[in-house]
Amino acid sequence: MKHRFIWAGALALAIGAISQVATQAAYTNANGTIITNGVIIITTRAANDGHFYSQSSSSVVDLDDNRGPGYSPGDSAMGELLGDFGYSVHMLPDRALNYIANGGGTCLNVIGGPNDPSLYYNGYPGPGDLQSSYNELLSPMLVVVSGSGSSADVAPPNTNGIPIVCGEHAVLGDTVGAPGSHSEIFLYGNKSDSSNKGVSAGLYMKVLLPNHPIMQGIPLDAQNRVKIWRDPYPNENAHVLTPGGLPNYVVSWTCVGLATAQPATDLKIIGVLDSDNNQAVFAAMERGGTFGNDTSDVASPWSGYTKAPSRLVHFFVCENGSHNSRRSFNALTVWGRILFVRACQWAMEEDLQPYQGLGIIDVGLLSPSTIRLGWTGSKDYNYRIYGSTSLVNPNWVPVVDSITNRGDGERVTRTLNIAAAPQTAFLRVATMPDNYFNP
Repeated sequence: MKHRFIWAGALALAIGAISQVATQAAYTNANGTIITNGVIIITTRAANDGHFYSQSSSSVVDLDDNRGPGYSPGDSAMGELLGDFGYSVHMLPDRALNYIANGGGTCLNVIGGPNDPSLYYNGYPGPGDLQSSYNELLSPMLVVVSGSGSSADVAPPNTNGIPIVCGEHAVLGDTVGAPGSHSEIFLYGNKSDSSNKGVSAGLYMKVLLPNHPIMQGIPLDAQNRVKIWRDPYPNENAHVLTPGGLPNYVVSWTCVGLATAQPATDLKIIGVLDSDNNQAVFAAMERGGTFGNDTSDVASPWSGYTKAPSRLVHFFVCENGSHNSRRSFNALTVWGRILFVRACQWAMEEDLQPYQGLGIIDVGLLSPSTIRLGWTGSKDYNYRIYGSTSLVNPNWVPVVDSITNRGDGERVTRTLNIAAAPQTAFLRVATMPDNYFNP
């Protein structure tokens, strides 16, 4: 078969898309009401909030940190991405989902009364005008625990059967000593070896379960890897004060060491660090799956649970909590972002179809089934290659992400394996970050 490829526009701006159709999620709440358009709660750092910081484990208001950021950019990026796919997002300080303040005593809501997290889980906007704003159909369908807050402030898991995607390593399982927040979701037992590993741990995830619904169709290299983290943009840290400033480029894997931790009976380990296969970074538990761990922490809402009340996901990104710029999510490759959306959709029990790419793989050697794409680069940008089978209402899907180059005027080239590609495909190159000034 003869393949015909056309390079359609150098350095053109493009937006990647997840090119599969998923059935709409349906969640039945405690009242028996079927919720099909509920919101997604993303927990964010309590110390960012002028009210809840005083009830958190933080000794200072993050808004006062002269290094920034004053909020959690990664949490915002999560919400923006989910919004692009049609979901409504409710960003909540993690302490707003707690009954108890840090150190004990009643957590107070913003109008001074006892805080009641059940409001947020059942379609209320909060402690204000409850009657006129209540809408049961806006009950949340998913809670994303981003890890931007302190591990001592993580919201206890809900008892409403709402799925959870968790990037906070401290509560992924029971530990040698229960975490101060008592917010374990019991995916691992004896979880004494866990941490947020940075760029030294590498940028790739080794995939153990390529046929898991979240992973199906995601292109892997010859070593069964997918690049989760992009390379830093050329000027990403150009204006950060050194020393003392917070870096804008941050990698933070949510790792659980499997040498000591015991995965729950029905937990599926999807991916591990490519640099250390003993470190789990991506895993999923089916609703009704067996925990098989010690769930006897009497202060946990899930104390004594033996089965998962909903689908649960151990997510590979942690926003890193205090004394950080909390931009980890912003450093994901296009594949990392796609996997985040697919993980959320799987957790909400949407019927995921395999990801539909073009079958083009980034390779290093020429062969009869390869082509070479080249362009003149700039030191100010990294690049991404997209492809489409048509230029009429094109659906541009990512082919290669996070391509670096040596400097202005240098030739940037990529060699692509087209053996599995469609007969006709169009390619385009996008600057990263987007070149708004010279599109």
